[in-house]
Amino acid sequence: MTFQTAFRTATVTAMLLVATQALAVDRHVRIHNDTGVTLYRFYSTNSNHPKWGKDVMGSSTLPSGSSMRLNFDNAQGYCLFDFKAVFADGTELVRQNVNVCEVGDYYYNP
Repeated sequence: MTFQTAFRTATVTAMLLVATQALAVDRHVRIHNDTGVTLYRFYSTNSNHPKWGKDVMGSSTLPSGSSMRLNFDNAQGYCLFDFKAVFADGTELVRQNVNVCEVGDYYYNP
């Protein structure tokens, strides 16, 4: 094996390893509600998409002092998501560009 062939093989192997690691990123985020008000609806979308996804709460609610764990894994490998939380008192909080590949916990505070 020539040096050039060995170098190419090593380069391709390194690129595949980096690509595999990128796909293996943990995109689970624990959403904490510490607002004093019940969370009724939670929407998210990748930051490049103009429309919100479906409400992940369904018929459930998230009382203040509680948390829920959500999986933001997707086939496209997005890391940046926008969050929209709707509370029992009508308050809507929108946060853009949350990096779910780096954030393990996200807190809503008063």
